Amino acid sequence: MQPVRPRHNETMILVVVSLAVFMADLDSSIVNISLPTIADAFGADLGIVSWVVMAYLLVLTGLMLAFGRLGDLWGLGRVFTGGLVVFSAGSLFCGLSGSIGVLIASRVLQGIGGAALLAIAPALIVSCLPPERHGRALGIMMTVVSFAIAAGPILGGFLTEYAGWPWIFIINVPIGIATAILSIRIEGGECVPQRGGRFDLAGAALILLALATLLYPVSQGLYLGWTSPVVIGCLLVSLPAFVLFWFHERRCTTPLVDLRLFSSPAYLRGNVAGMLLLLAFTGAVFLLPFYLELVRGTPTDIAGLLLGIPAVALIVSGPVAGRWSDRYGSKGLMAASAALSAATMYLFSLIDASTGLVFLIGLLLLLGMGIGLFVPPNMRLILGSGGAESGGVASAVMMTLRTAGAMFGVAVFGTIAMQAITGSAVVLALASEPGQLVPGIQAAFLAGAVICLAVTIVSLLTPEPEAAPSPE
Repeated sequence: MQPVRPRHNETMILVVVSLAVFMADLDSSIVNISLPTIADAFGADLGIVSWVVMAYLLVLTGLMLAFGRLGDLWGLGRVFTGGLVVFSAGSLFCGLSGSIGVLIASRVLQGIGGAALLAIAPALIVSCLPPERHGRALGIMMTVVSFAIAAGPILGGFLTEYAGWPWIFIINVPIGIATAILSIRIEGGECVPQRGGRFDLAGAALILLALATLLYPVSQGLYLGWTSPVVIGCLLVSLPAFVLFWFHERRCTTPLVDLRLFSSPAYLRGNVAGMLLLLAFTGAVFLLPFYLELVRGTPTDIAGLLLGIPAVALIVSGPVAGRWSDRYGSKGLMAASAALSAATMYLFSLIDASTGLVFLIGLLLLLGMGIGLFVPPNMRLILGSGGAESGGVASAVMMTLRTAGAMFGVAVFGTIAMQAITGSAVVLALASEPGQLVPGIQAAFLAGAVICLAVTIVSLLTPEPEAAPSPE
C-alpha cells in the first residue's frame, strides 16, 4: 500500500517538525548547566538532582518504540500533536515544581511527550513530503537538532543567571502551544491514514524495562564502576528482558515491532551504521573537553567555543548532504562520510599537549562534517526501506538506536581512556591524573577510527532501497 500524499504546505510541516524536535533535544542538553543551581534551590545532593536529567533520558528512550507503533495505529499527526501537548504540560509543571520530587516526576512527563515527538518526527517528514525532497527535509531537521544541542548550555546558563532556573522549562510552553496549534493542520490532513488494531502493551512494558535497565548502568558505569552491584544487577535484569521481548514479539499477532523490518538488508545495515557512527561521534565529544581543559590548559569559555566548531560544521553540511542524497542516493555518501570520520578519528589519535591550534580547529571541523554528511542520507535510506505500513515503528527504532548509541559512546570512549591510563574504568580518575591523559585519549580515538572504518564497510555493503533520482 502506497502512502496517501495530499498536498500539504511543506514549509509548515518542516516548521512544525523542526520546532518540536528543537524543544525535545534542547531539553536533553539545557538542564545540565543548571543542576548545581537546582540542587541548591531544593537542598538536594547531586546524586538526587542528577535524576532530573536521567529520568528524562530513560523515559525518552524507553517509550519511543511504543509511540512509533501508536503512530502507525492511530495516525502519525494525532500522536505527534498529543506529544506536543504532553511535553508542554510537563514543561509547565517542571517550571512550577516546589520540590525535587515533583520536578523529577514532571521530567518523566516531559520525557513521555518528547518520546512521541522524536519517534514520529522523521516518519512524518517521509510520509508528508514527496520522496525527492526527503533528504533535504531530513537534513534541515538534523540541522535544527544540532543547533538545539549546541545552544542548550548557552541558553540554559543565560536563563538560569538572569531569569531563574524555572525558565529553562517554562520557555517551552508558548512554543509548544503554538506548535501544537499548527500541527492540528497536519493531523487533519493525515498523510498516512490510521490503521487501527491492538496495541502490544506487554511488548511495550518489556522493551521499556529492557532499555531502562541497560541504559542506566551504561550511563552510570564510568562513575559507579562496571563491577558495582547496581550495574551488574541492572544488566542481569536487562538481558532476560530483551530475550523475553524478542520471543514475545515473534509470537504476538499485533507486535510492537514487526521483526520482519530487520529482514531488509538496507534497513538493518543502515541502522547499524547509524548507531555506530553516532557512538563514535558522541564518544569523541565526551573526551574532547578533558583534552582541552586538562591536557592543554584551555580556559573553560574558550574550550566551549572550540567545541562549538563541530556543531557549526554539522549545521552547514547537513542540508547539503540531504540535497545530495536526494539527487544521487545515500549509499555512496554514507561510505565517503564514514571514511572521512575514520581518517579524522585517526588524526585525533595523534594529538597531544603540543598539537597546533590551527590543526586542532581543522580536525574539529572535519569531525562535524563527517557526521553532518552522514546522517541525512543514512536516515533517508533507513526510512525509505522501512515500508509505509510501519513508518512510525521504522522511525522509532532508528531514533531509539541512535539515542542508545550516543549513550554507549560515552561509556565506550570513557572506559577505553581510563583503562589505558590507570587500569581503572572510573572516570573520576581523569581529574587526578591529567598529565597521563594523553595515552588514554589517543587509545580511545584510535578505537573510534576502527569503528568508523567498520561503518564505511557496512555502508558499502548496504543496498539502496530504491533507485536514486537522476540529477535535475
